[in-house]
Amino acid sequence: MTRKDFNLIAETIRLLPSFETFQADGKLYPTDVVNFDALCHRFAEALATTNPRFDKDRFIAACNGKGGR
Repeated sequence: MTRKDFNLIAETIRLLPSFETFQADGKLYPTDVVNFDALCHRFAEALATTNPRFDKDRFIAACNGKGGR
């Protein structure tokens, strides 16, 4: 992998939506919880920019353990 690949991965992770959750004290706190579906879709979008033949649906299916072929 190249620096360009690592930069793409880092930027993709940085752009993931963040969530707030309630803790035991009843207050709302920002957390590092990531929605799995959002993660798959964000990476699919980013990877699609690197290859015009990239199949987002196939990638998402593979992320979900549904083959992808």
